[in-house]
Amino acid sequence: MEPQVLNREASGPNAALSEDYVEYAGLRSNLKKQGWTLIGAVRLAAVFGASIPLISIQALMVRFSRKNWWRFAGLWHRTMCRVLGLEVHLTGLEHQDTATLYAANHISWTDIVVLGGHIPNASFVAKSEVAGWGILGKLCALHKTEFVKRGRRTDSARQRDYLAERIKEGHSLILFPEGTNTAGIHLAPFKSALFSVAEHVADHLDEPMRVQPITIAYTEMNGIPLVRSQKPWIAWLGETELFEHLQQLLSRGRIRATVEFHEPITLDDANCRKTLARYCADEISKGLERAHRAEFRLGTPERVEHPQADPES
Repeated sequence: MEPQVLNREASGPNAALSEDYVEYAGLRSNLKKQGWTLIGAVRLAAVFGASIPLISIQALMVRFSRKNWWRFAGLWHRTMCRVLGLEVHLTGLEHQDTATLYAANHISWTDIVVLGGHIPNASFVAKSEVAGWGILGKLCALHKTEFVKRGRRTDSARQRDYLAERIKEGHSLILFPEGTNTAGIHLAPFKSALFSVAEHVADHLDEPMRVQPITIAYTEMNGIPLVRSQKPWIAWLGETELFEHLQQLLSRGRIRATVEFHEPITLDDANCRKTLARYCADEISKGLERAHRAEFRLGTPERVEHPQADPES
């Protein structure tokens, strides 16, 4: 189900007024523009103030350094998390011994800064349209994002070959198998075709290709659990403009982002990419349930809190 924006006309003396709502799978929330708050304006200024020097250095690193490009890219993402008020809590351990294909659920553009700052030497896989999204597309390119065209099979095969080369060179990739944003309550169906790169590269590696599912959930604001109607404050749904959503987010308080790394699996273990996609979807779905039941807040003995990545290491 695609998210949609509903427009409901007011009645009575305020009949000329209208409010914009976002609805997704029964979730409806008012996204009426409320204007900039002081904290929102300060955060926006901090975004530009911190980005100008870091992005300038990152542009040089991407062009001239194949090995150290992530050092400043990751630093920029973690800095943006602090500026935006995103408190990232990691649980589990990501697989770092070899190049890995990470599969995560997708809620908002904030997923990029959360995951981009905490998974070393990993680039995103995004649809080709993102490259044309102005400054957002430029920022994605600086993180060495791979833009994939959904078109002819010859294009898909060529792109799959290039992604396989990236993995063979030791670069990890992060993909969003849902192919769209959701409200973060339930998963959209996974597109198993996106896992074809794992099949393609399996025969060219010295050891099995590992795929690791990741659950990302936004569960609290200022220490208070988010209710369903507040999810669109973070989830980027419907036809909401990026700047309008940024305005909404910057005006909020501290947001808790919980990231859970699940047990990795190989294509040999799964036998086929459909089974691989199903395993990832099941693990991520269970992770969403745990996050919204606040298990990580209360503490689960079988989980290990992962330390924040050191940009100098």
